[in-house]
Amino acid sequence: MQTTLNMAERKKKLKVIGFHKSMGAYGKGLLARMGIKEGVKLEIDAAYVSQIVLQLKGKKIQLGYDTLLSVVAGDKRLTDFQPKELGTISALEVGRGALAKYRALGLKVGTTVEVVKFTPDSGPLFVKIQDAHIAISNVEGFVINDDELYEYDLPGELVFVKVNKTEKQLSRLKPGEEGTISSIAGNAEIIAKLDQHWIKPGYTVKALHRQDTESHPLMVTVKGNCHHIPKGLTEKIYVKIT
Repeated sequence: MQTTLNMAERKKKLKVIGFHKSMGAYGKGLLARMGIKEGVKLEIDAAYVSQIVLQLKGKKIQLGYDTLLSVVAGDKRLTDFQPKELGTISALEVGRGALAKYRALGLKVGTTVEVVKFTPDSGPLFVKIQDAHIAISNVEGFVINDDELYEYDLPGELVFVKVNKTEKQLSRLKPGEEGTISSIAGNAEIIAKLDQHWIKPGYTVKALHRQDTESHPLMVTVKGNCHHIPKGLTEKIYVKIT
């Protein structure tokens, strides 16, 4: 599968197959000094602006890299797993408040979980609820209204929406998708907070558009050396999984 470097999966061996025609001499020179040229193999550091898709108890969920640093399976953290690797959760290194969210999603000690893949951060998502409420929901669970962050976070990753018979996390809806909130994997306190903002089962929610993520550089490993590539260049490098 061919894609651009900024959209490629983390923890996968990638091969550079070309560059966009708009790549200037400066960009080509910068990449050449990093050893990045057509045919070279590289790997994106999973910790840099990534999400992790998990399979557990018959469903897939997507959470941020920083969030899953707290989940230990066996003798290592889930963030150290390779794609398609399975493990049994042995510890959750989080406080009591966060623990309720993890458990509600099925992340409990003794649960077997598979790391499906590491993917790029998709950026926050604007959604519309009840024709009146505009919000931003990202996979780490924050909801922002009118550019103002509420004193508490509304965990969007706990909200599941049914779209054409498929259930997705609210934050994984694609722009233009519309569905019905089917369930909320949270305790009474979380459910009450979400309810204050019309986020509750039975209500219709529509994804409007995603906001671009910040211009984080991407860290890659090339022949054993680590390099930071500016975001503007990562969009112009074509790669495929080897």
